[in-house]
Amino acid sequence: MSYGAQTKFGIARQSVAGTAVTDATSFHAAAFTNEDVGLEVEELISQNLIGRFEEGAVYPGTNKIAGTIEMELTPRNLGIGLASVLNHSPVTVTSGSVKTYTFLPNTNDFSSFFCKAPFSIYKQFSDASSAELFYDCQFGQAEFVYATGAFVKGRLTVVGGTRSPTGVGSLAVTPDAADVARLFPWNVCSVSYGGVGLSNMSEITISLNENIQPLYTLSGTLAPFKFTRTAPRQVSVNATFYMTDRTFLNNFVTDTQARLLVTCINTRAAIQSGYYNLFTVDVPQAKITAFKPGASGPGEVSVPVRMRGVVDPSSFYALQATLMNTYAAGY
Repeated sequence: MSYGAQTKFGIARQSVAGTAVTDATSFHAAAFTNEDVGLEVEELISQNLIGRFEEGAVYPGTNKIAGTIEMELTPRNLGIGLASVLNHSPVTVTSGSVKTYTFLPNTNDFSSFFCKAPFSIYKQFSDASSAELFYDCQFGQAEFVYATGAFVKGRLTVVGGTRSPTGVGSLAVTPDAADVARLFPWNVCSVSYGGVGLSNMSEITISLNENIQPLYTLSGTLAPFKFTRTAPRQVSVNATFYMTDRTFLNNFVTDTQARLLVTCINTRAAIQSGYYNLFTVDVPQAKITAFKPGASGPGEVSVPVRMRGVVDPSSFYALQATLMNTYAAGY
């Protein structure tokens, strides 16, 4: 039997499509809270009436690799997460041992077959001498969750890939001891809207959905023919706001868009003199789509707020993420 606590889990950028990563040093060993990445097989059930109450013949249907990875964010697992969903080639600025990465969603598909750069995923349970290996994985969604009394959390969604039929031998994929201690608790996070700091927001979730799905054809296989975009990229924000002023309500009524910026700086320990692990998510044009104040009981009035990130006409992006760490191998 296996303990979840001893599970090895890693994500690696592939140098070429179609070839899985098998070198342990190439994997970003990710600390996580839960995951369910694996093979999903649809059933193809005959609808013929066969003179009985039972279902008809059953065949295997479409195959895909899918699942969600949830984690309390650290500087290292953040890097591979942002690279897999936003952009595998961020703009990088180096100062001594400190690297600052700016991730903007890609403006072109990776290839005619892949919307995003292909990644490999390694997963091994403690009672197994070998591991599951998935490659050519496409990450289609990301969520960043900030809430009082908790560490900042992230959620990555895998929407496709290929399973290695023979897996791979056990690899030394273990989270870095220093990285797992460098979390972002809620009290190091700040929110600003329209350039003004907000101190009355209790939780906020920023989501990116690339709307990527596998496309199947009559190609003699149960696997996808390619990956495709089924809708425009979407950036959404859900938050809870304590009603202390009318800024959000006025912007909602007047259809005013403003910059939303969430900043996390872990000042517990410097990573270089004057530098700390930093993570920001920037929505340059956040449009409020729902803001309906209402009283429910005698306590503080809290209002659910929904926003949508629209393309900033000056920079042509709806979301940008920045990460500062000292991981020498990249991200």
